[in-house]
Amino acid sequence: MKLLTHERQWHGGETVVAFGMFDGVHRGHAQLMRKANELAALYDLTSVVYTFSSHPMAAYAPGSVPPQLDTRSEKVRSIARMGVDVAVLRPFDCAYASQTPEEFVRAFCGALHPRHVVIGFNYSFGCKGAGKAQDMIRFGRQFGFETHVVDEVQVDGEPVSSTRVRAAIAGGDMELAERLLGHPYALCGVVMHGKRLGRTLDFPTANLDWPTNKAVPPRGVYAAMAYVRGAWHMAAVNIGKHPTVPEGMPTIEANLIDYQGAEFYGCHMRLEICCRLREEKRFDSLEELRAEVMKNREQVRAYFGKRMQ
Repeated sequence: MKLLTHERQWHGGETVVAFGMFDGVHRGHAQLMRKANELAALYDLTSVVYTFSSHPMAAYAPGSVPPQLDTRSEKVRSIARMGVDVAVLRPFDCAYASQTPEEFVRAFCGALHPRHVVIGFNYSFGCKGAGKAQDMIRFGRQFGFETHVVDEVQVDGEPVSSTRVRAAIAGGDMELAERLLGHPYALCGVVMHGKRLGRTLDFPTANLDWPTNKAVPPRGVYAAMAYVRGAWHMAAVNIGKHPTVPEGMPTIEANLIDYQGAEFYGCHMRLEICCRLREEKRFDSLEELRAEVMKNREQVRAYFGKRMQ
């Protein structure tokens, strides 16, 4: 996939353009991109995803930006996995936000030469989101492209949205988050030194730094799959401060089940958080905590054993 930071960097031919914020690349987003790919294959065109490198609220109300489901690099990888040809991750600033709907359409038409445009049923564009789906259809007739409006995708009888995914994560319902996303929610980062409490308990752990501006599940213990050094491992993941030994900042700590190899310091690790096992709680002694860790490890094995049946 070719990555651009501005639509004017495109110097190719005619395209199919899918528009959206694509935070988390959930099932609804995937439907848009599949439609764009289908049209591109049918008419021998280039499929393009047009999105932003940051949340639009960051330009004029930074304090109101919701926790994001993907970092920029995660978002790029998620879009690339959908098989599109080109992604435009455009910076969003106040000048850009002030465009009228027609100015917005004129700009992308002049750069991307779209023959087809794919949008969601609730897509809005231009200053204060004044442009709606019907406006895009009208502009398509004016500028020479056909607009395809994709209906909402539902899970459990309700529309899929990034807002709903964030609510599921905030409530610790990682299984609902996975059904909405179409894949487990992930936390990624470089393994760093932690409190070394796992080593004290004879269960060494790999620690990730707390991510900035990204949705993090509530404190507790989770069943997860960890990808590090080219291999997947079952893991019991503790998110929080360890109230039994509460010093320091909250951490994301992965206890890899049955792993006996070298340490992972400095390696990139991906944690796919699948199920919340319990809330964070305090134990009266390290012996009680160790017994609980052993119990959680067995719960992780049982969870994935059942999941893989």
